[in-house]
Amino acid sequence: MFFSLRSLCAAAVLAVCAATGFAQDYNAMNAAFNAQLNAQMNAGVNNIVQTNMNNPYIRQQYQVYRAQGGTLDFPSYCYRWAETGGFNPQATRNMINTSNAIHNEDMNRYRAYADHSRLVRQETYDYRNSVQDQWARQRGEGLSAQAPFVNSATGQQYTLPTNLWPGQTYYDQVHGNVFYLDPNGQYWMNNGNGWQSMYYQR
Repeated sequence: MFFSLRSLCAAAVLAVCAATGFAQDYNAMNAAFNAQLNAQMNAGVNNIVQTNMNNPYIRQQYQVYRAQGGTLDFPSYCYRWAETGGFNPQATRNMINTSNAIHNEDMNRYRAYADHSRLVRQETYDYRNSVQDQWARQRGEGLSAQAPFVNSATGQQYTLPTNLWPGQTYYDQVHGNVFYLDPNGQYWMNNGNGWQSMYYQR
């Protein structure tokens, strides 16, 4: 039947396309694939319709169809003839069911694609905002020469100068804490309980 012929045409084109190399650009590759698939399928369909148009029996049946009030033109009639196996009731039902199944599958794929596209856009938006926020914060830290650091032992956060040289000590006169920047650029804190490492709060 006609829908089976379309499936065979599509399968044949897929086999041909699978053997050819595609460009790295996915969008261009997809567009080229769709264009090739559609061209091959349309050529197959046109060939089947033309064969039906040259069939004397189908031409005769078309005259009966028009005499009974049918409104399709001859090419459309020949297309529908192929699609329904000669207007066979069971073949017509099969064609309708197959068309509905293809439509539902296409809609499911479209929804999956749309959902994925929305997710990618949201992830891109979130990442861009995160980068912009980080740039803004780092710029502010550069202007103020201060940045947040966290005591790895207590989890408490402290604002410390970023313009110390390695080996220098910073005294927090308000709380009585001592901070030391070692030669490797690592901050250490002494609050009377020994030295505790600090890490930069990103």
